[in-house]
Amino acid sequence: MNVTRLLHRISGAAAVLLMLGFVSLAPVTAASAATGADVASLATANITKTAGTCANNPTYNSLGGSEFEHSCDGNNGTPEYWCADFAMWVWQNAGYYTGGLDAGAASFYTYGQNNGTLHTGTGYTPQVGDAVEYGSTQDSEIHHVGIVTAVNADGSVDTVNGDWGGTTGTGSMAGFAVSSSVVKITLPAGQTSVGSVPSTVDTKDGYKIVGYTTPVTGSGSFGTNPYTAPQVCGSGYGIIDSHDLGSATVFLLYNGSTGSNCVTTLVKNPSGPVALNANLTVQGGSPVTDTGTYTDYAGPVSAAAANSCVQWGGSYAGTSWTSPWGHCGTGAPTPSPATGNPYTAGQVCGSGYTVTDSHALGNATVYLLYNSATGNNCVTTLADNPSGAVSMNATLAVQGGSSGSNPGSFTYYAGPVVENAPTACVMWGGGYGTTSWTSPWSHCG
Repeated sequence: MNVTRLLHRISGAAAVLLMLGFVSLAPVTAASAATGADVASLATANITKTAGTCANNPTYNSLGGSEFEHSCDGNNGTPEYWCADFAMWVWQNAGYYTGGLDAGAASFYTYGQNNGTLHTGTGYTPQVGDAVEYGSTQDSEIHHVGIVTAVNADGSVDTVNGDWGGTTGTGSMAGFAVSSSVVKITLPAGQTSVGSVPSTVDTKDGYKIVGYTTPVTGSGSFGTNPYTAPQVCGSGYGIIDSHDLGSATVFLLYNGSTGSNCVTTLVKNPSGPVALNANLTVQGGSPVTDTGTYTDYAGPVSAAAANSCVQWGGSYAGTSWTSPWGHCGTGAPTPSPATGNPYTAGQVCGSGYTVTDSHALGNATVYLLYNSATGNNCVTTLADNPSGAVSMNATLAVQGGSSGSNPGSFTYYAGPVVENAPTACVMWGGGYGTTSWTSPWSHCG
């Protein structure tokens, strides 16, 4: 396992890269300004997604995360109402400041008051990227928050909403949260101003618009931290997951060109040195950690994990968190051919597919690939050192849907077996000789 570690200063000096024995300067470049279009794009990419892997229909968010902020565990370890979790997750990962936001929809109203970006006048025209807060004609509470994704020429406004359409009457917060999803709702022309009761929202509960809040620009997700997670990890890395620690956030990033993951813990509003940690473990490998007293961030800690699951986490002062095993080869490039086999998994499955996971069978390897353009998964089992026909198999099943397999005697590979599963979990596996393996339900969209 190749490991890259960065040692950095406690205050604002440039980071120093210590990499396998040589030292080079790693200047941090300025972050590009976040835009409302970034917010709209990210929100729209998650339409039909559920609370996460805890939901009745388990899904991963568009960045590969298993939940939106604390959608699956914010209610004393169980799923919570997550419309605000979704909106906060979108703003944060689009590069806006999220200080003061929490799982309550009312926190977006308060955020607007605190930052001077709350709009309650009836003449305000909503902007792309705004949060829209809903109260009710039946009480004085704020019940829901959505994201404005388009302001149309006909005067209507498109919004994307987390935690919508859940099963009512379940008797619990968790029961609703695991049955809801992210949906697009269009506010009709003439029903978009503050005080309106849109006919397309929740007329039964009298939902009315009580305000719009514009996100505050800053340095990435934080108000006073001069660094962003991609700046810390370096060129080529993109955020695929994050977890809120209260006064800090731990980020998991991935570089699709190198197959490397990176973890860093960023303080939201640095005010002096504090105990921080960032950690990363590749399944089957050794942990990589950076623990110390830092002002701005811990890490980055990096490790190659193109075809392996990772466990990642971090800490701020007395608050710590570690993920379960996940992100098993997300975005990984197709590996080189197995020794002696003239074919690769990418060649077998065809153009547009990349390896997302694999499992060794001894003298062969079974691969799971994904085509993001079509939503198709593909499974193939490749012999490591072909020497003649051997009993082989490749299997793929879509949760709640169809399944396929390709058993037979082959020299080089079994498969490809292809099934469409853009929003569903899959069970995949293969066999070589007398050795067989099947995964649990995973890779949920």
